[in-house]
Amino acid sequence: MIARDRELLARLGQVNASIGEVVLALMAAQDGGELPARGLREVGQALRMLADDMITRADELDGTVVAGAG
Repeated sequence: MIARDRELLARLGQVNASIGEVVLALMAAQDGGELPARGLREVGQALRMLADDMITRADELDGTVVAGAG
């Protein structure tokens, strides 16, 4: 396994290990029952970045050409 793939899996493992704490922190920060937009956005962006990196790597492994890449 190449270093890049190990790093990707390590990031996924970190998300898996901490997602419960992140959810609890968001719940604790609710204001009148609503989630805090900033915290929700930060979590969403972090998850999106990881998901995008995973999909990009899968496309590379499949030999898929991504429009606009390069």
